[in-house]
Amino acid sequence: MQTLFSIAVQGTRPIVSLFADSQGASVATIGFLVSAYAFFPMLLAVKAGKWLDVYGARHMCLLGSIGMLLSIVVPIMLPVVGALFFSQLLMGFCQICVLVSLQKTVGNLPGNRDQLITMFSLTGSAGEFIGPMASGFGYEYMGFRFTFAMAAICVLLPLASCLLVPKNFWKSAAAGRREKVDRSSSWKMLKHANLRKALIISGLVLYSKDLFVAYFPVLGTQVGMNASSIGVVLSLVAAASIVVRIIQFRLVQIFGRGEVLTATLVISGLSFICIQLTSLPVIFGIVAVFLGIGLGLGQPLSLTYAMNISPLEKQGEVLGMRLTFNRFSQFVSPFFFGAVGRAAGVSAIFWVSGCILLLGAYFTRMSKIESEPVTESEGVLAEKIGE
Repeated sequence: MQTLFSIAVQGTRPIVSLFADSQGASVATIGFLVSAYAFFPMLLAVKAGKWLDVYGARHMCLLGSIGMLLSIVVPIMLPVVGALFFSQLLMGFCQICVLVSLQKTVGNLPGNRDQLITMFSLTGSAGEFIGPMASGFGYEYMGFRFTFAMAAICVLLPLASCLLVPKNFWKSAAAGRREKVDRSSSWKMLKHANLRKALIISGLVLYSKDLFVAYFPVLGTQVGMNASSIGVVLSLVAAASIVVRIIQFRLVQIFGRGEVLTATLVISGLSFICIQLTSLPVIFGIVAVFLGIGLGLGQPLSLTYAMNISPLEKQGEVLGMRLTFNRFSQFVSPFFFGAVGRAAGVSAIFWVSGCILLLGAYFTRMSKIESEPVTESEGVLAEKIGE
């Protein structure tokens, strides 16, 4: 299910930028389109997490699947820039409903959580690899409507799974009953310094990935690349993420979670700086591989940390809080970088973003002792903070 959802989302998002660009939209308008995806999640992610804790993963996944399907069908029926704004607003919120449902379900299955989250992330990376490549070729040879129709089919299949799979499939993220609702409890957990750093790193990594998906198609078009070549480069980022996530658990054991998280920002920052120094597609591909290595570890590591430090009955809220950080960065960054692109060109976006990532690596670094994998005692600490 995660792979199919990921194919739909990651396959349509670069096409949104390409189609808007072909319709004469400015760099700033494309920035608004990118930020629209993150607007409702930024405001409602914690609320969606609370709904997950109360109503259970199956109901939330159904709600999200239906909404995602609608967000894809509307631009097919009305292929204009205005419909793309509606599509991105709706898809952004519905995608978090699906995502937190699957994250909580998988994260509470029996077994080692690091390995479970790694496997879950790999399925998402597979979708990120397939989606841009398939949509790039589909858009170039078959057009906009055909590309979005492929994405609609990818959403229909997991939607059918939500309806057909037995309810006990979702038991690890079943609805909970809480006698009283503490509206501020999840935010109190930000007192944990390393959790704050992990959430900030997660936001930095995700906005960087979104910037690359949104603005690399524009940069590639400017240097003469076609849609299929752009799709291949975007898929190389996902392919590198898949490879590095296979060895994620071993890297954490050897170096510690904090060191690996910091390294993700350093590698990503250097990649962003380097990618605008060339116009050769082959070099773009090489830099995309390093970018995938950097961006590939930030999300699963921060996700595991957030789940380890939160009690089961509040995991939906904490996952929602993490997504709030992520979507806030995704929402704000296009406005800022859209202004940068308008003032200094698309290349400047990559340069400035790279510098921000390197600064983020410096200010969110953790000591060796602090960055070890979370223990059971930290889960107890989380319960006390929640109380």
